[in-house]
Amino acid sequence: MTPEKAFENQVKRWLTGAGIYALGTPEDRMTVPPVGYFEKRWGGGYSQKGLPDLHVVVNGINLDVELKQKNGRPTEIQKFMIRQINACGSLGIILYPDGFQEFKTLIKGVCECNSVIPALNALKRVHLSFNYGT
Repeated sequence: MTPEKAFENQVKRWLTGAGIYALGTPEDRMTVPPVGYFEKRWGGGYSQKGLPDLHVVVNGINLDVELKQKNGRPTEIQKFMIRQINACGSLGIILYPDGFQEFKTLIKGVCECNSVIPALNALKRVHLSFNYGT
């Protein structure tokens, strides 16, 4: 298993434990109350090129997550898609293993909030202005 796939599995396990299940999970397999869902996007012609690996919806907030191993680098089309997602008012991020704790904090905050989160909007602005190496 590649390091990126292992990281993906770690993220999906954590999401599931937080009540964010793979889309289509039967209710009798949910061990905690659901607060959201995720779907894995498959490359290789199954989805539009450059889309982030995971589409996550939590408490009505959309997050698109491109997973990278420690030394992984996003492609130009991946960086373009992340910028476009953020420009449209959603949240697109490139997640590395060293940012996983911060990601968990963000998700926990979204789970606990029932209104617009000012910090989330600030994070969107940060990602909009980030250069991503272009």
